[in-house]
Amino acid sequence: MQIRNKMNLIENIPRTFGVEKPLFLSEIHTIQAIGMTKENNIRTIAEILGVTPSAASQTVTRLKKKGFVKKVRGIKNEKEVSLVLTPAGKIAYDNHEKTHRQMYERIAGRLGELTDEERVFLGRVFSAFESVYDERIAELTDMTESGKLPE
Repeated sequence: MQIRNKMNLIENIPRTFGVEKPLFLSEIHTIQAIGMTKENNIRTIAEILGVTPSAASQTVTRLKKKGFVKKVRGIKNEKEVSLVLTPAGKIAYDNHEKTHRQMYERIAGRLGELTDEERVFLGRVFSAFESVYDERIAELTDMTESGKLPE
């Protein structure tokens, strides 16, 4: 709970990532997803982020207005719209990647060397968290859609 609350705090503090206009964490992570995925669209980005296509579309629209993303037709095919980073988007992407590397280095420095066995165990722990959260989201969504308020 404490870690999640701290993540919420970080998420609500806008940062510049080397560009003029501040970005929230949801926005920079959308930029990251676009920057690391050559052939993309709203659905692909939503899947990477673990959000609905509607939520991804809203964030992309904000980023487009701020000048970080542009929509381009014809990269994959003429019907589909792909997302591409603008020069400002690329700067933010690169600076965010640098921030991630620094955070990973801090965590690794505190953990020290991990054995392969420990890495596998940590992977299992995080996968268990993710699958339980996925199940709970599905349960709550089903309840809400059927008109019941979840407990």
